[in-house]
Amino acid sequence: MAKIGKQIIQSVVQQAVGRAIEKDPRILETQVKYQKNGLNYKSNNISVVPRNNAGAIKLQDEEDNNPLLIIEPTSTKVLTKSILKVIDTQFNYFKFPANTRIIGTDNVDLDLDLDLSGPAQDLIYARYKPSENRKILSGAKSGILIDELEEGQLQKRPNKYYITKEIKESGADLRFRVKINFRYDSDDNTGDHAKNTIYFYIARSGPDKYTQRDYIQYFDFESPYAGGGEILQYQVQNAYKNVVIANSEFEVGDTFSITAQAGKNDPNKYSTINADQTYWSITDASKNVDEWNREI
Repeated sequence: MAKIGKQIIQSVVQQAVGRAIEKDPRILETQVKYQKNGLNYKSNNISVVPRNNAGAIKLQDEEDNNPLLIIEPTSTKVLTKSILKVIDTQFNYFKFPANTRIIGTDNVDLDLDLDLSGPAQDLIYARYKPSENRKILSGAKSGILIDELEEGQLQKRPNKYYITKEIKESGADLRFRVKINFRYDSDDNTGDHAKNTIYFYIARSGPDKYTQRDYIQYFDFESPYAGGGEILQYQVQNAYKNVVIANSEFEVGDTFSITAQAGKNDPNKYSTINADQTYWSITDASKNVDEWNREI
């Protein structure tokens, strides 16, 4: 009997101590910090435990005084009453089973004209630009880098516009708008060395066509010269082309690209295409749109 009485007294004392701890504002304040910031709240303080820039604890090999991770106990009491109150509140807004009520449908017009298909995809539009600045080669006509897709159709062939079945079967003619920004660098500004002549073309090739590197000739230059553009030392100029390619001029699998040729290209005398000021836009020629395929 004496043993049972002692256990009862110990239990009462433990409960009293527990209630006293729960009401102690200092303990409550400490617990709130851990509940809010995690169990390693104190260890995260670099004044208590030194850490590196990555947040890891700084440790020294074979050292006895390395800092320890500090985790202090904390507790949270959730009353059954509060849980039941939340559940009860939730079901106060609903009644089961659900009922429906129909009100006068005789004069309701349900002839709705809804278009759920979304905007139609333009199968022709594409806008490309170079991904980096490149020198213009001399000698033979060579394709230029214009590999970065800004909008529209992907490139099935690098640096080329590819004619798909859908493009051909649409019957649409294609409008090409090209702007090429270029400059000339030379270490010699005397005589013929002080200038360079640049030529740009639109090329065409296909499964049943030979590669015609000058299919469309004569871009519009700020300083035209002999079918190309003449540019002086350290000048920057633009070349433009706005042309319509008839649907009868291409077949499925054909490709179009842009080629260029420079009068000079050596380590000290060369012309460069500036990527950010250069683009090639392809649109449906029957549409009144700009180079971004926006209605005008």
